[in-house]
Amino acid sequence: MHATTHRWRLLVAVLCLTTIGATALEAQAPAGSRKSFLWKVESGQGVLYVAGSVHALTPDAYPLSRAFERAFADADTLVEEIDLSEANALALAPALLGKGMYQDGRRFDTVVSRETASLVSERLGAVGLPAAMLQTMKPWMVMLTLTAIEMQKAGLDPELGLDKHFFDRATAAGKRVVGLETAESQIERLDTMPEALQEQLLLSTIEELDQASESLGSIVSAWRTGDAPAIEKLLLSSFDEYPAVYQSLIVERNRNWMPRVEACLTGGGTCLVVVGAAHLVGPDGLLASLQARGYRVEQQ
Repeated sequence: MHATTHRWRLLVAVLCLTTIGATALEAQAPAGSRKSFLWKVESGQGVLYVAGSVHALTPDAYPLSRAFERAFADADTLVEEIDLSEANALALAPALLGKGMYQDGRRFDTVVSRETASLVSERLGAVGLPAAMLQTMKPWMVMLTLTAIEMQKAGLDPELGLDKHFFDRATAAGKRVVGLETAESQIERLDTMPEALQEQLLLSTIEELDQASESLGSIVSAWRTGDAPAIEKLLLSSFDEYPAVYQSLIVERNRNWMPRVEACLTGGGTCLVVVGAAHLVGPDGLLASLQARGYRVEQQ
């Protein structure tokens, strides 16, 4: 794959990322009695499956557990954060550049604090890149770029992400594919954040990147065994100091998605909903919302 195309694919994958640590999955544990990060939701005759997604993986993440395979076989509709057929990396490049770059002469290091600029410079220096390469970028675009760099360093490939995996299979099988939002709306959400909030998002991301290597083993173990409380702690803790970022990236989006998720239970078919793992857990997660509405929610 051409290097430039691959970089844009990484950035598009990052647009779907809610937390960074969740992307650090390795091999799926051998099949057995343990649970998967997957839930079956029922209401009368309506059924849907909700899976926690990671958007970039390595080849040894596959094959998936039998529970995932059963859910995909049962579903006639795949529901993901975005319809990947409409999220071509090169097609989105103009939108990313147009929104993510300053057009008024401002520079990144004059918009953010000196401390934030220094942290970014240090991260770039560690991989042999000059800080000047990001000076025309807005803080949210710097966040995407740093994350894409770390994903590439770790050997994680968005072509192997869980959402891409199921999208490719659904397309080949002729299943319906639905996006809960668009890539353009994700870009718009980031771009319309106040600059102070963008800087908070950037700092939260840097913190998560710094902790990823230390928490990798715990994250992998928890995901493999379907340990939702552990995933909640590991993936949502980085938002503790940045509640406004949490509201914008998790709570508001979950609320926006719920009507379309619920519609799966009354539409006459079966949906497999695949969204970032952080959207499922916690008091504001989709699972809690579905349970509060009286649906039967059972982990698979």
